Amino acid sequence: MRVLIIGAGNAGQQLAERLVAEKHDVVMIDPDPKVLALVEARLDVLTVAGSGSSPRILSEAQLEKSDLIISVTDSDEVNILTCLCAHAAGVPRKVARVSSPEYIYANGTYDLRAMGIDLIINQKQECALEIFNMLQMPGAQEAFRLFDGKVMVAGFPVSVISPLYGRTPAECERLDLIQSIRMIAIRRGDKLVVPHGDTVFQKNDRLYLVGKPADVAAFFEWVSADLKPFEKVVIAGGGDIGLMLAELLETKTDCVVIEKNEERAKYCSSVLKKALVLRGDALTDSTMEEAGLTEHTAFVALTGDDEDNIMGCLVMQKRGAAFTVTQITRTDYVPVIEQLYLVNRVVSPYISMTNAILHYLRSHKVRAASLLHNLPGELLDATLNEKSRLAGKKIKEVKFPRESIIATVMRAGEVLTATGDLELAAGDRVLIFSHPDAVKKIEAIFLK
Repeated sequence: MRVLIIGAGNAGQQLAERLVAEKHDVVMIDPDPKVLALVEARLDVLTVAGSGSSPRILSEAQLEKSDLIISVTDSDEVNILTCLCAHAAGVPRKVARVSSPEYIYANGTYDLRAMGIDLIINQKQECALEIFNMLQMPGAQEAFRLFDGKVMVAGFPVSVISPLYGRTPAECERLDLIQSIRMIAIRRGDKLVVPHGDTVFQKNDRLYLVGKPADVAAFFEWVSADLKPFEKVVIAGGGDIGLMLAELLETKTDCVVIEKNEERAKYCSSVLKKALVLRGDALTDSTMEEAGLTEHTAFVALTGDDEDNIMGCLVMQKRGAAFTVTQITRTDYVPVIEQLYLVNRVVSPYISMTNAILHYLRSHKVRAASLLHNLPGELLDATLNEKSRLAGKKIKEVKFPRESIIATVMRAGEVLTATGDLELAAGDRVLIFSHPDAVKKIEAIFLK
């Protein structure tokens, strides 16, 4: 697939790196030739220096030959105009990053999708949703929803006090819970293990599973009985992500937003209905006393400064916060912070947006790929058509690569657990977990 990326910033480079690794042909446009030179030195891409909204530059990049265009510059107007040009040129799929709510929540008359842009994405909104899902499942390494919220994907650590430790799935006491979800992968150190019936769970395994949100929550309560739900969430930073997160949280739990800037604090207070907004510095004792930090409080650092965010989480951990999350804008910091275990979770708006775009990028049958932060694998969303050779077969009869597994099946709006005896049917949406090396094989199976 030929992909044209407009913008060589963090988001553009994240996408280019991922797409090049999947053997796609990538062309990048950016006004800064120095940035493009650095990208070319690191990745196998073609580059064109200039504005992505310029017809001349787009022609030079051979826009009309592209299968997909992704415009992720810092300008909403450039991103929108570029995608409209691509639509006029007949490019099959167009993705635009936008930040203004005026574009995201436009009415039908000005709906960008109706104008030919296939995916409108806001990196801050995606990041807020990721954190929200994470906080709903305390202790989960990752948690997000698919299939319009009907399916949840979550990762959990296995400790020595876990009822899973030292056992295979068949040896566990709560077979009813195990049979209601699907275990798709284990991260064991730096290795990826696809679990089978004889897999023995070990200490520090990170177990990933898929199922209905209620079933996943029930499973989590069983395996992590020592972890209690958060009584309060304190958000440091009332910027766009912090405000979006507070809006999601305020009807679910006690929520406090701390913002230094007086005008921004007043704005947050006018938007939020239940959350408490404090003007102050989250690192000061007086502010945290007013916020009411307890041992069942989650602290989320969402200021614009990476170092302040990390320091804030470290301070809150010493003060007794049960869970800490930090936003990191520099994506090269993320693996370092995760490996040092400085905080419980690290999020990046750029990575969150990359995940959401990758979720969209598959071909018309294998339609989605969601990149897991802490697992070297992907979730693929495929639909069986009437001519599919898989229709009418039981899952146990399908010869999948050993490093992949069917996670769940959606049929007529109903989520079905992917047991071996489940017979696939035309129209089924099938969610598959796969190691990156097996993605092409999975695509071949579903495209036949």
